[in-house]
Amino acid sequence: MRAALYSITEAAQPCSVRHVYYLGIGVLWPKDTAGSRRNYSVPVRELGYMREHGMMPWEWITDGTRMVRQEVQYDSLEDAMARMTESYRRNLWASQSQRVEVWCESDSVAGVLQPITSAWGVGLYSCRGQSSKTFVYEAVEEYARQGRGVTVIFAGDWDPTGRAVPRSVVERIGRYGNGGVDLDFQQIAVTADDVRSGQFTTHDVNTADVNFRRYREECLREGIDPHIAVEVEALSPGLLRQRLDEAIEGLVDDVRQWNISFRTEEAERELLQALQGTVKKIARRSGDELAAEDDES
Repeated sequence: MRAALYSITEAAQPCSVRHVYYLGIGVLWPKDTAGSRRNYSVPVRELGYMREHGMMPWEWITDGTRMVRQEVQYDSLEDAMARMTESYRRNLWASQSQRVEVWCESDSVAGVLQPITSAWGVGLYSCRGQSSKTFVYEAVEEYARQGRGVTVIFAGDWDPTGRAVPRSVVERIGRYGNGGVDLDFQQIAVTADDVRSGQFTTHDVNTADVNFRRYREECLREGIDPHIAVEVEALSPGLLRQRLDEAIEGLVDDVRQWNISFRTEEAERELLQALQGTVKKIARRSGDELAAEDDES
């Protein structure tokens, strides 16, 4: 069991425990039914044990639900320069016609997508279920400040609540922006084609969900059984990252300017590295002068 879990997680990492559970369905355990979490508890327990006992690297499993809020602090000016050089990123999207963002339904999915959004330098927003009014309003305020169109790439479940999220986001962006936001909304998962393909694990729909009526109407229009649903974790992390990478790459509309900005970023990072030596000398001299003044006093 643990050898199989190791193999699955190694191939999918970084991923959530829930992704490992879906990847193990039909291989290591059957899918839970009727509200049971018995089979899901197996990867939860075993992945925890394996990481605690050094049998699996901790970083293979993501957990985007835990955040630390603290002001950025440095040990010294030299430390600040070193870390700034390592993290320096030029906004390459400033040279493009559209602002690009990635929105997803949950923090666990955000952890899976982050390597791609980080590589491309785009914002990653987790709705945590239905996005709040404040969450969307603040996004619209940022769009207005930049004065450009925005492309939102979305990844979420195909179920009554999951389908309500993009509808709500699009409606609120339009309303809060008074119809002035040039919005391009793209859903990379879970799509109607994914559900129709029959390739991904399904589960029964909660027909008591307040969003079921509209979900049923949408499914019937798409030729899908409205009594089944597909969670985004049913798609492998590799597939999700591949789709996102391709979607973002397709939105670079001025490749020449992108490449120029990228080369400029590299040159500026080299300049920061060169400046570290100068800053170190100045900081050391300032420290010596302060120490001398303290001795005199």
